[in-house]
Amino acid sequence: MENRCISRTEILRNTLFHIQVKQCQYIDNFPEAVTTVLETAVGKRSLKDYQQVKRRLYNIRTNFFKINEGKTKKKDFFEGLYQRIQNKI
Repeated sequence: MENRCISRTEILRNTLFHIQVKQCQYIDNFPEAVTTVLETAVGKRSLKDYQQVKRRLYNIRTNFFKINEGKTKKKDFFEGLYQRIQNKI
């Protein structure tokens, strides 16, 4: 069985792609902050359970969800991104 890991660059790329797919805008360091949280959640063979990561994602200080109000909700955005990253591992 192949031991697959995902790099910070891949996580950032997937975060930016997910923002683009959701047709959202950002003006702060939101993608980098999300990438940092998800990077620390990646273990040797898998991603930590979403429930363990969720609080850290929700605590990111950002205007992202105010700017994109009506386009996406925190829950939908983060669950979708988490699933996207999990599928890459």
